Amino acid sequence: MFVAYLAVTALLAGTLIAAFTGDNSDTVATPAPSAVAPTSAATTRPAPAGPDCSMPTGDQTSGEGVIAAFEHAYYVQRSGAAAHALVSPDAPSSAPFTVVANLDAGIATVAAGTTYCLDIDTLRPGVFTLTLTESGPDGPGTQYRQRITTSEVDGRFVIASIEQA
Repeated sequence: MFVAYLAVTALLAGTLIAAFTGDNSDTVATPAPSAVAPTSAATTRPAPAGPDCSMPTGDQTSGEGVIAAFEHAYYVQRSGAAAHALVSPDAPSSAPFTVVANLDAGIATVAAGTTYCLDIDTLRPGVFTLTLTESGPDGPGTQYRQRITTSEVDGRFVIASIEQA
């Protein structure tokens, strides 16, 4: 409030000085710049993005993108083959996500129409924590936390490992 008072006082003083000391020419006065700068923009930080519930299709241009693509293949496309196409050829063969039949079996346990939210946090380059929240057609679902490692192979990102976090 005090700052606003000072700004109004300065504006009035400037107007009075200009009125009594200015010349009598027919010039158009330009408005004075605002004496009070907005403070909320400078001090407000954006809120964390939070989970993405749009079920994005993802892509293979980044680690986050390939994670989103894998989950989209699993939940929306309901295709073990599409999810498997996003797995690194160097992923351990003992991991369940490296076998199409295992992915299809997992997909079969999820009700059709299940939606999900992704919250992906970068731990370090190529390593992410995923919190995935399922919402089944019959109500609230389950939340999973995973540590996912991605790698770049031939210019595209792939899933290298998935572990419980």
